[in-house]
Amino acid sequence: MFSTASRKAIAAFVVGAFILGGITIPLIAQAEATTEDRPAHHQKHRKLDPEQTAKRLSTEFGLDESLISKYQQEGKNDKDLYHAAFYAKVSGQSFESVLALKTETNTWKDVADTLGIDKEQAKAVRQELAAKRISLKYGLNQEDIQNLFNQGYQHRDIAMAGLLAKQSNQAIEQVMSMKKVNNTWHDVAAELGIDLKALKQEAGRNKHNPKS
Repeated sequence: MFSTASRKAIAAFVVGAFILGGITIPLIAQAEATTEDRPAHHQKHRKLDPEQTAKRLSTEFGLDESLISKYQQEGKNDKDLYHAAFYAKVSGQSFESVLALKTETNTWKDVADTLGIDKEQAKAVRQELAAKRISLKYGLNQEDIQNLFNQGYQHRDIAMAGLLAKQSNQAIEQVMSMKKVNNTWHDVAAELGIDLKALKQEAGRNKHNPKS
C-alpha cells in the first residue's frame, strides 16, 4: 500500500505531468468522478486563447476548428464548449445539437439527463479519452492503455505506468505488472533504474521554464 507521503507525491506528479497544450488533466479527479456532469474534460483550465482552445477541442474530439471558432465568436465559453463536445461524443449526437440543449435555465447535468447518458457511458468515454492522452503523451499504443482500463486499473496507476514505460522503454503492461500491493511506484521506478524524485524535479523545472 502507498504511504501517505508517497500518495501525495505521486498524485502531485501525475497531475502535474498531464498538461495537454496548457489544459491540466487531473486524472485522479476523473477516476473519482461519479456523476454524468463530470466529463473527461472536468479539469482546471489555464486560460487559453481562442485559437488554442479550438485546436485542443479538435485534437481531443475530432471537431472542426472553424466550427469551434464560430461558437467562440458568438460568445460561448470554454466550459460549455468542452461539455458539449464530451456529451456529443458520449451520446453520438452532433456537437451543435448538444450545445443547443444548454440554456441559461438548465445545467449540463440536465442536458446529460435529456440525452439519456448514464454513468457507465460517461465513464467509458472518459477512459477512452484518457487512454488517448496517455498514448499521445508518452508515445504508447492506445489499445494497450485501454486494455489496462478495461482490467480495472485506476487512471493514476496507468498514468504512472505510462511515464515509467516511456522512460524505461518497456511495454506498459510489463511495467504495470511490477506494481504490487506491497510496493510503491518509487519502488517500481528504482527497479527500472529510474529516479522518480529526479524525474519529478525535472518535470517541475520544465513546467516553470517551458522553453529551456
